[in-house]
Amino acid sequence: MKKLNKKDKPLYDENGRWVEERGRIKGAIRRAFRLSPQMKEVLNNARVELSPALKKDGTPGKRPRVRYRCVQCNELFSQKNVQVDHIETVVPLYKAEISMSYDEIVRGVFCDKDNLQVLCSTPIKRNNGIQSCHHKKTQEEKFLRNKWSELLKKCDSSLPKIDYIKENEDKWKEEYQKHLEDKEEKKRLRDERRREKITKRKGNSTSYKGNEK
Repeated sequence: MKKLNKKDKPLYDENGRWVEERGRIKGAIRRAFRLSPQMKEVLNNARVELSPALKKDGTPGKRPRVRYRCVQCNELFSQKNVQVDHIETVVPLYKAEISMSYDEIVRGVFCDKDNLQVLCSTPIKRNNGIQSCHHKKTQEEKFLRNKWSELLKKCDSSLPKIDYIKENEDKWKEEYQKHLEDKEEKKRLRDERRREKITKRKGNSTSYKGNEK
């Protein structure tokens, strides 16, 4: 089946609602949150001023360098490489976002500052292949959300109780850590095999040149 171009996609769904409506409204809510005093305060608390960078002639600049400290790795980053993260997710991991009202989403986004933290978010491609703290947290949340989705498909539609949520999420977090360890071990073995192949290839090349002589 041929994939439709964006301009050819229908503007309305089967109920007559604009198909981009929910996404656009959620985007507007998050953009408004960036102007909130709680976000500014959390960022300001993580702010660190360093000595000015040196100019080309070796003299110091006039303005101090501003960096922000990640609460997880404790390293300093420029503002473009940090995120103000919701500790407890806006959409609970055991709920589908589509089931939430706009009021619930607004209240989740505009939370108390105690539920906010600054995490580094440097893209992997610009961080020597190392995952940022925000990326790691997002991946764990995605893993837990998928687990909940699988479980709730087998159950009724009622929301789980708090103690049931805690019990399952603790178990799945341990499972996720095991998943990461297995993934790291596979990567280590793959890199080891790659190095062995390169070494063997170099050895064969040296042997071939020696025979030519």
